[in-house]
Amino acid sequence: MDDLVVKKRVTINATNSEVWQALTDPRMTKKYFFNCAVFSTWREGDPITFKGKIFWIKKIEMKGRILSVEPGRLLKYTLQNSSSNDPESFSTITDELRFHRGETILTITDDVGKGEDAERRYRRSMKGWDKVLKGLKEMMETEKPTVYFARK
Repeated sequence: MDDLVVKKRVTINATNSEVWQALTDPRMTKKYFFNCAVFSTWREGDPITFKGKIFWIKKIEMKGRILSVEPGRLLKYTLQNSSSNDPESFSTITDELRFHRGETILTITDDVGKGEDAERRYRRSMKGWDKVLKGLKEMMETEKPTVYFARK
């Protein structure tokens, strides 16, 4: 398997700023991202951490670095599961948001990297992003989550 890049897209009935908040607010990510809250300053070069419990039992912590950030449009970061020490096991994730005809199109690209277990990470990522994007869309369109604060 040569191309270990997952690319997923979802259209959400919400504005770019609302979807951006859902991607960057720990209270919101916890609702759709495997019960994990995200923490970062959202500045290039700074750390990003997803922390929580999968199925409310197994602790998980994934850490990385912010590579690029354009609020409401682009978020690119690295991420590594804390259980792997392989330096090549970092994923590079890119979230791209585009507003079109009253909806936001969110495209997630996950380059799962190389190294040990890359193919397994690719297969897991394919399924995982489907679940995350489905949960995000449902949360944004049915729950109408509270906007906690505005991000610029």
